[in-house]
Amino acid sequence: MNPRGASTSGFRDHRLSPGLATPAFKSLIKPFFIWVSIQVDITVKLSRTNEVKKIEIEKDSNVEQILRKINLKPDTIIVISNDRPVPIDDKITDKQELTIIQVSSGG
Repeated sequence: MNPRGASTSGFRDHRLSPGLATPAFKSLIKPFFIWVSIQVDITVKLSRTNEVKKIEIEKDSNVEQILRKINLKPDTIIVISNDRPVPIDDKITDKQELTIIQVSSGG
């Protein structure tokens, strides 16, 4: 490498020179991230009370997260969508409609 920063092979050395490695310059090159939360709207019908709720939840949430948001225990309900049972780990889509059937047993 010659004194001007160019290698003898003809390619330039792109490392920072000591004069550019000041704290002010380093702060300009720090990465930054913006967290964006995308929400989806769903409709939930509680079969026991015939109550209908519109719920806004984060995209890629699953059924279990919705149940926790409305304070229901996942082991005491059955969730139905499009006339089919939905597992609690299924992802929710925007504008999806769910019916929640609370199950009770006794002796």
